Amino acid sequence: MASLNGIDNVTENSTMGFGPQRDSLYIVVPITIIYSLIFVTGLFGNIITCTVIIRNKSMHTATNYYLFSLAISDLLLLVSGMPQEMYSIWSKWPYIFGPVFCILRGLAAETSTNASVLTITLFTVERYLAICHPFASQKMSKLSRAIKHILILWVASFGLALPQALEFGITEPNNVTMCLPTKHIIKHSFEISLFCFFFAPMVLISVLYFLIALRLNRSYVNEDLNEENPPKKNSIKSSINTKKIHRKNSTQSTKRVIKMLVAVVIAFFVCWAPFHAQRLVANYGTSEGNKAKTQFFLSVYNFLTYFSGVFYYISTCINPIFYHVMSNKFRDAFKNTIRQCCCLNVEKPVTQHCSYTTVPMSRHGHRFEGSYKGCLKIKETEE
Repeated sequence: MASLNGIDNVTENSTMGFGPQRDSLYIVVPITIIYSLIFVTGLFGNIITCTVIIRNKSMHTATNYYLFSLAISDLLLLVSGMPQEMYSIWSKWPYIFGPVFCILRGLAAETSTNASVLTITLFTVERYLAICHPFASQKMSKLSRAIKHILILWVASFGLALPQALEFGITEPNNVTMCLPTKHIIKHSFEISLFCFFFAPMVLISVLYFLIALRLNRSYVNEDLNEENPPKKNSIKSSINTKKIHRKNSTQSTKRVIKMLVAVVIAFFVCWAPFHAQRLVANYGTSEGNKAKTQFFLSVYNFLTYFSGVFYYISTCINPIFYHVMSNKFRDAFKNTIRQCCCLNVEKPVTQHCSYTTVPMSRHGHRFEGSYKGCLKIKETEE
């Protein structure tokens, strides 16, 4: 890595497997600027997300509670990791933050990672049940149950992160203070984490969204068949057309939600794949003294450190962007929140509040591909 960056003043420690204390300014300056933008965007975006969900009763749904949990985990990762990460760009060694922060930073990062994965998995299951098994989803989608699930997943995330965090500590190879794994509480803990919090959720989520796509596709096929065989009587035809419009609105709303959640899932795994690759290189590319086995492993590790670091933290700020771009409901709630915060007593327009279910059952047990439950014109007032 030193030869790639044109650094000639490499200290003796760089030849012992630690690399230069600081890379070229052509690398560290752009990375610092990118990190600063990510930090500001992520901090602002996730705080806004939490505020919008808290202050708007229309956003108090099971899915939005899961997104609130995701925003909290992103904030935890940003606040606990980004400042120290930016310092380490300019000074890779020695480690100056002490043994307590060494453990706490690892604990916060692992807890945040685990909570993000479990949250994404849970809201995928919730969407799958809502679309493919609506009766079962009525229990799953209750706010009290969603809150219990979120609390359980955070407790589980903390418990599963603790063994890995406790493996870290301060060590001084060749008289250089470093925060590195110093013991093994669980053998192959990083490999287990890679499987349980990356590969397994990715497979499960992919299968669930595939099943959701099949279910929605069958809905569209059934709608097309119904359109090809219209009723003869005008009154019945008018009623069917009205229901058809309502079903179309419900289907479009469901599609927008699914697209947003799929984008969140894809972004998460794209952003976190380099991070897991970097950890594998750190585990298998170093010797017992935590030094790179070869110059090749050192170069790969340094590259992945910057590359995975950028994507690692981009994952914390990209979700609020998705919500604002892809969700009309979130945009409206955001505008309402800004209006409330600015104390603007602007009279709100008359709006329609409609309640939809995706695949409800009729009274006699026959399935319809979308249902309109009710639509009431009301004049909103400030809460």
